[in-house]
Amino acid sequence: MAFLRKWGLSILMLVVIIFTFSYGIYKRNQWKKDHALMELQAIEVPNGWGYDILRDGRPYFHQNIIPGVRGNRVFRTKEDALAVGEYMCDKIKTGQLPIITEQQMRDMHIFIPLDTTSAADSLRYVDSVKVALAATAKAKADSVKKTK
Repeated sequence: MAFLRKWGLSILMLVVIIFTFSYGIYKRNQWKKDHALMELQAIEVPNGWGYDILRDGRPYFHQNIIPGVRGNRVFRTKEDALAVGEYMCDKIKTGQLPIITEQQMRDMHIFIPLDTTSAADSLRYVDSVKVALAATAKAKADSVKKTK
Protein backbone atom coordinates (compact mmCIF):
# COMPACT_ATOMS: atom_id res chain seq x y z
CA MET A 1 0.00 0.00 0.00
CA ALA A 2 2.85 2.36 0.71
CA PHE A 3 4.24 1.58 -2.75
CA LEU A 4 1.02 2.73 -4.45
CA ARG A 5 0.92 5.94 -2.42
CA LYS A 6 4.49 6.74 -3.28
CA TRP A 7 4.60 5.61 -6.98
CA GLY A 8 0.94 5.24 -8.00
CA LEU A 9 0.51 8.74 -9.42
CA SER A 10 3.85 8.54 -11.26
CA ILE A 11 2.95 5.19 -12.84
CA LEU A 12 -0.51 6.46 -13.81
CA MET A 13 0.99 9.55 -15.46
CA LEU A 14 3.53 7.40 -17.32
CA VAL A 15 0.74 5.14 -18.63
CA VAL A 16 -1.29 8.17 -19.75
CA ILE A 17 1.73 9.67 -21.54
CA ILE A 18 2.52 6.38 -23.33
CA PHE A 19 -1.12 6.00 -24.36
CA THR A 20 -1.26 9.58 -25.65
CA PHE A 21 1.89 9.16 -27.76
CA SER A 22 0.72 5.80 -29.09
CA TYR A 23 -2.65 7.22 -30.07
CA GLY A 24 -0.97 10.20 -31.75
CA ILE A 25 1.30 7.93 -33.77
CA TYR A 26 -1.68 5.77 -34.76
CA LYS A 27 -3.69 8.81 -35.91
CA ARG A 28 -0.71 10.19 -37.84
CA ASN A 29 -0.22 6.90 -39.69
CA GLN A 30 -3.97 6.72 -40.37
CA TRP A 31 -3.94 10.25 -41.80
CA LYS A 32 -0.94 9.41 -44.00
CA LYS A 33 -2.73 6.35 -45.30
CA ASP A 34 -5.94 8.27 -46.02
CA HIS A 35 -4.14 11.19 -47.68
CA ALA A 36 -1.58 9.29 -49.78
CA LEU A 37 -0.88 10.86 -53.13
CA MET A 38 -1.80 8.41 -55.90
CA GLU A 39 -0.48 9.13 -59.37
CA LEU A 40 -1.31 7.25 -62.56
CA GLN A 41 1.07 7.12 -65.51
CA ALA A 42 0.66 5.42 -68.86
CA ILE A 43 3.73 3.49 -69.98
CA GLU A 44 4.59 2.38 -73.47
CA VAL A 45 5.36 -1.33 -73.75
CA PRO A 46 6.17 -3.44 -76.80
CA ASN A 47 3.12 -3.56 -79.11
CA GLY A 48 0.92 -1.39 -76.86
CA TRP A 49 0.41 0.34 -73.52
CA GLY A 50 0.40 -0.38 -69.79
CA TYR A 51 0.24 1.74 -66.64
CA ASP A 52 2.05 2.47 -63.39
CA ILE A 53 0.43 3.60 -60.16
CA LEU A 54 2.73 5.64 -57.94
CA ARG A 55 2.01 6.20 -54.27
CA ASP A 56 3.76 9.22 -52.76
CA GLY A 57 6.09 9.22 -55.76
CA ARG A 58 7.20 5.60 -55.33
CA PRO A 59 6.18 2.70 -57.60
CA TYR A 60 3.21 0.93 -56.04
CA PHE A 61 1.61 -1.02 -58.88
CA HIS A 62 3.16 -1.85 -62.28
CA GLN A 63 0.92 -3.34 -64.97
CA ASN A 64 2.48 -3.95 -68.37
CA ILE A 65 -0.21 -6.40 -69.53
CA ILE A 66 -4.00 -6.39 -69.37
CA PRO A 67 -5.02 -7.62 -65.89
CA GLY A 68 -7.69 -10.26 -65.44
CA VAL A 69 -7.33 -11.89 -68.85
CA ARG A 70 -5.37 -14.95 -69.91
CA GLY A 71 -2.16 -14.48 -71.85
CA ASN A 72 0.26 -11.59 -72.19
CA ARG A 73 -1.95 -9.11 -74.00
CA VAL A 74 -1.35 -5.37 -73.87
CA PHE A 75 -3.69 -2.40 -74.13
CA ARG A 76 -4.13 -1.15 -77.69
CA THR A 77 -4.42 2.55 -76.75
CA LYS A 78 -3.12 4.83 -74.05
CA GLU A 79 -6.70 5.79 -73.16
CA ASP A 80 -7.65 2.15 -72.50
CA ALA A 81 -4.66 1.72 -70.17
CA LEU A 82 -5.48 4.94 -68.29
CA ALA A 83 -9.17 4.02 -67.94
CA VAL A 84 -8.35 0.66 -66.32
CA GLY A 85 -5.59 2.29 -64.26
CA GLU A 86 -8.04 4.89 -62.95
CA TYR A 87 -10.47 2.12 -61.97
CA MET A 88 -7.66 0.34 -60.11
CA CYS A 89 -6.62 3.58 -58.36
CA ASP A 90 -10.19 4.06 -57.14
CA LYS A 91 -10.28 0.51 -55.77
CA ILE A 92 -6.94 1.01 -53.98
CA LYS A 93 -8.08 4.31 -52.48
CA THR A 94 -11.24 2.71 -51.08
CA GLY A 95 -9.23 -0.13 -49.53
CA GLN A 96 -10.47 -2.86 -51.89
CA LEU A 97 -8.34 -5.40 -53.68
CA PRO A 98 -7.29 -4.13 -57.11
CA ILE A 99 -9.15 -6.78 -59.12
CA ILE A 100 -10.91 -6.32 -62.45
CA THR A 101 -12.63 -8.92 -64.61
CA GLU A 102 -12.72 -9.21 -68.36
CA GLN A 103 -16.46 -8.44 -68.33
CA GLN A 104 -15.92 -5.24 -66.33
CA MET A 105 -13.36 -4.10 -68.90
CA ARG A 106 -15.75 -4.91 -71.75
CA ASP A 107 -18.43 -2.84 -69.95
CA MET A 108 -15.92 0.03 -69.92
CA HIS A 109 -15.53 -0.44 -73.71
CA ILE A 110 -11.90 -1.51 -73.41
CA PHE A 111 -10.62 -3.36 -76.47
CA ILE A 112 -9.25 -6.78 -75.50
CA PRO A 113 -7.24 -8.41 -78.29
CA LEU A 114 -7.53 -12.10 -79.05
CA ASP A 115 -5.28 -14.48 -77.16
CA THR A 116 -2.73 -15.42 -79.78
CA THR A 117 -0.62 -17.57 -77.45
CA SER A 118 -3.24 -20.31 -77.14
CA ALA A 119 -4.06 -20.10 -80.86
CA ALA A 120 -0.41 -20.62 -81.74
CA ASP A 121 -0.23 -23.51 -79.30
CA SER A 122 -3.35 -25.11 -80.76
CA LEU A 123 -2.02 -24.66 -84.31
CA ARG A 124 1.23 -26.34 -83.31
CA TYR A 125 -0.79 -29.16 -81.78
CA VAL A 126 -2.87 -29.59 -84.94
CA ASP A 127 0.28 -29.62 -87.05
CA SER A 128 1.90 -32.22 -84.81
CA VAL A 129 -1.24 -34.42 -84.98
CA LYS A 130 -1.25 -34.15 -88.78
CA VAL A 131 2.41 -35.22 -88.90
CA ALA A 132 1.73 -38.14 -86.54
CA LEU A 133 -1.31 -39.28 -88.56
CA ALA A 134 0.66 -39.03 -91.80
CA ALA A 135 3.47 -41.10 -90.28
CA THR A 136 0.96 -43.71 -89.05
CA ALA A 137 -0.74 -43.86 -92.44
CA LYS A 138 2.62 -44.25 -94.18
CA ALA A 139 3.66 -47.01 -91.77
CA LYS A 140 0.37 -48.87 -92.47
CA ALA A 141 0.83 -48.44 -96.20
CA ASP A 142 4.40 -49.77 -95.96
CA SER A 143 3.26 -52.79 -93.92
CA VAL A 144 0.47 -53.53 -96.44
CA LYS A 145 3.01 -53.39 -99.29
CA LYS A 146 5.36 -55.78 -97.45
CA THR A 147 2.61 -58.33 -96.83
CA LYS A 148 1.67 -58.43 -100.51
